Amino acid sequence: MRYIRLSSVAAAAAAILTCVAVGPAAAGDDASTPVSCNTAALTAAIVGADPGETLSLARNCTYHLTAPFSTGEGLPPISQELSIRGNGSTIVRDGNATALFRIFHVLNGGNLRLQDLTVRGGNASVTTTNGNGAGILVDSGGTLKLSGVDVIDNTATLDGGGVAVAAGGTAVVRRSWVGFNNALDGGGLYNAGTLIVEGSEFGRNHAQRYGGGIDQDGGNATIHATVISRNTATVRGGGLANFGGTTNISESKIANNTTGLRGGGIVNTANLTLEKSEVSGNVAAAPGGDGGGIYNSTTSGVLLLKGSKVIRNSANGQNVPGNPSQAGGIFNDSGSVTLDHSYVRNNASTAAPGGLRTNNGATLIDSTITHNIPTNCVPNPIPGCTD
Repeated sequence: MRYIRLSSVAAAAAAILTCVAVGPAAAGDDASTPVSCNTAALTAAIVGADPGETLSLARNCTYHLTAPFSTGEGLPPISQELSIRGNGSTIVRDGNATALFRIFHVLNGGNLRLQDLTVRGGNASVTTTNGNGAGILVDSGGTLKLSGVDVIDNTATLDGGGVAVAAGGTAVVRRSWVGFNNALDGGGLYNAGTLIVEGSEFGRNHAQRYGGGIDQDGGNATIHATVISRNTATVRGGGLANFGGTTNISESKIANNTTGLRGGGIVNTANLTLEKSEVSGNVAAAPGGDGGGIYNSTTSGVLLLKGSKVIRNSANGQNVPGNPSQAGGIFNDSGSVTLDHSYVRNNASTAAPGGLRTNNGATLIDSTITHNIPTNCVPNPIPGCTD
């Protein structure tokens, strides 16, 4: 299964270089409104759209936003139901633009549907706006639906380089690619509302603090058949930071992410379930860094693995006095960990244990912790785990 639409990223890059529109999209039988390959035409179409209208962009066009529509906003904010069919086009904050602004903003009551489109280059700064959601910001009461959309190269001063969803907001991401975005928290996506992700990829995003790929900070998230890969976070949660609400991940892969201190793949202080999923190749790299695969902490951190595997992760930072770098697989600090028909294998850390380190035990149901170095669980013995 392919999760990343590399061809669409390449097409977007080519369109930016050439600025050539292949031609207008056919309206077809759906009564959509064609929008010519012109930024002014796009802005006018959004302003004049009727509730429920569908705009059909010129095929493979690049719409350059050289100036904001209003302070901090690249396009008119969306306050009603609107669909935009991209037809392979790109909407980009032009590299020569001097003002800082995001691309899309969905207000309370707005319902924005984007399809077959690239959203690129937004920059949300606290000096011009609230600093969240450089590519797309969804307010409380707003709804965003992405289908076959690339959200790339966006930068937010605060949360959600690619997408930010406020408490009470909703985002549905299907068959999309969120990559190369930057933020303080949630390099790719920040969510405090309701999030549904299917068949997508979050890759090569960066957070200065938490959640390189995704920062889940409240509400609920359901993530299925998705890859979270090659993201970085300076402090915690290279791939995913789960700090609030309930997150369910199924048939997905969290791989090759990197953080400094805690949770190369995942950091969890809330309710997290991984089912038929893989956490692999992640790294906690800083001195004293712990939990290469997963770092689970506080009494509110409830971690459940069902039919899942934590493999080939590492906590390889240098030991510091009183703070050894432990648990290439899973580090549990006062939280709850249950492994149900799962295994922790071939993980490594600078100091023992390399597999699972916990200060209050763990529950193993037909699960194994084996072949980790320097030990599996010792010096914190766990029933069912031997060295």
